Amino acid sequence: MRDEMLRTLDRIVEDTVTIAMREAADEKASGGGSAKTADATASLWSALEEAGITAIGAGGEDDVAFADAMELIRRAGYHALPVPLAETIIARRILACAGIEAPDGAITLAVPGAGELPRFENGRLTGSIRSVPYGASAPHAVVATDGQLHLIDIRDALLTRASNMAGEARDTLDLSRGKIVKSVVSADAVSDLEAEGALIRAVALSGALSACLDHSLTWANDRIQFGKPISKHQAIQHLLAQIAEESAAAGAAADLAIEAAEGGPKRFEIAIAKARVGEAAGKAANWAHAAFGAMGFTREHALHYTTRRLWAWRNEFGSEVYWQAELGRLVAGHGGKRLWPLLNGEI
Repeated sequence: MRDEMLRTLDRIVEDTVTIAMREAADEKASGGGSAKTADATASLWSALEEAGITAIGAGGEDDVAFADAMELIRRAGYHALPVPLAETIIARRILACAGIEAPDGAITLAVPGAGELPRFENGRLTGSIRSVPYGASAPHAVVATDGQLHLIDIRDALLTRASNMAGEARDTLDLSRGKIVKSVVSADAVSDLEAEGALIRAVALSGALSACLDHSLTWANDRIQFGKPISKHQAIQHLLAQIAEESAAAGAAADLAIEAAEGGPKRFEIAIAKARVGEAAGKAANWAHAAFGAMGFTREHALHYTTRRLWAWRNEFGSEVYWQAELGRLVAGHGGKRLWPLLNGEI
């Protein structure tokens, strides 16, 4: 089942994702472009819907295993897809666990940043949240307030449009203009929503790191310099080996978080994954551009679609510094003598 899903996603990417589409998606995210630009990713999203990929994560007997859903997110990260597939999959899982029926279409996560915690009073939400992934194009969002989890219709809640370094839409929502579809009591709603967001970014980053390695290997074997492929030069081999090391470490950290989070978000393992994968992303992107030389810094080459996401995603839903501090608090809270039991899962 997993292999078939991944092959299906690969085929959809091959059939629909072009450089022109990626460029138009970048323009759309910044609020520019023509009417044609506005529908830049419509064919991609329609193909994903037709294949049933956007409905994954809703739970039930017909749904795929959690680990398989995470592999789809990893592969989406590998392909640098300019649509909210990861957010939609994890949002459906969150809603299913909360007993809320997920609507059709894209669903995003509205996770508050510092000083942005929204309020739920008298049946209404107040406050605004910045950097919401695809907030202008996703009809619904999952929002957390103190002790409450909400599904809201955000089609009239857009405040301002913006984009991240990767050219992906990161918009600001005015929650008071959103329509609450369903609210449920959830004691750890804010913490869990943030952790779920960090999980999908860690998994997607591990996929993007694999793509970064593949791009670098292909380039090093194809590029001829001084009469032989540059992959034969020891300096380039060192760079490739370092990228491979970081990609492998990131994949292992993401796997740890996936295994731990199957029954629900586990902040300790997710903190480890997001911190380690974020560190790997910064290093590998730099080494990949070093291996490519001048060509890797041009917009014409496809490498930047991956490396811009490495740089952007490492800071979303908490940077490695944020999650390293979280790890420090978790470890200190248990005391030095309980460090090993904490690491091996006894606590």
